[in-house]
Amino acid sequence: MEIATFAYANVLDNDWERILKEHKHQLSDFGGIVSLHGVFQDICVHSSDNKIAEVSKERILRNLEIASFLDAKYVVFHGNLNPLIRGERYINNWLERNANFWSEILKKYHATVLLENLWEPTPEMFRKLLDQVGSPRLKICFDTGHANIFSKVPFKDWFDMLNQDIPYVHINDNKGEVDNELVPGDGTINWRDFTNIVEEYQINPEIVLEVGTLEKTRQSLTCLETQGTYPFTIVPKSE
Repeated sequence: MEIATFAYANVLDNDWERILKEHKHQLSDFGGIVSLHGVFQDICVHSSDNKIAEVSKERILRNLEIASFLDAKYVVFHGNLNPLIRGERYINNWLERNANFWSEILKKYHATVLLENLWEPTPEMFRKLLDQVGSPRLKICFDTGHANIFSKVPFKDWFDMLNQDIPYVHINDNKGEVDNELVPGDGTINWRDFTNIVEEYQINPEIVLEVGTLEKTRQSLTCLETQGTYPFTIVPKSE
């Protein structure tokens, strides 16, 4: 169960504590894994404008506090690397500031932070960041829809470079142009290839169907099960 309620400023700037208590009550009988999608709009912890960076950090810290209250196992944040800025100074700054920030934050909270690919064209920067931070609680959420639009390399390259550091996947489809969160099979993603990749690396990631509505979620489950797409396949765990 991935909760996205607290990813938005209009919630965090208003009666979020009451909403949080309601969520806690509604989840009291839920026996599965709870995760939280964190803030993502205009979040830039690597900003050279310290005021923008501080607001971004405040939002993230609030999300992590909320995640603790809900006993969430995972919290998802976007990497927000801007691929249109290709200068070495920008790239090095993104890596250094993110590494410093997450290294410090992970000492204070118990949830696993998942950085989700959005505009990133390749997995290299995520690999560098994970290696630099060196924490088992900083991992990757691989978003199939984002990769289908923005990645310049095939899915396999992401899993080849990040494999065991991808414990969590957002599943949705699109036609490679707009992130409209279609039901798997209604876009251009090859789901058989996706399943083969997961089987090859034996990573057994958690799956969130990020398709927007309950009806589309039902349709997605039916589609994945009918086609034998992961997670409706038996993937043996590696020893």
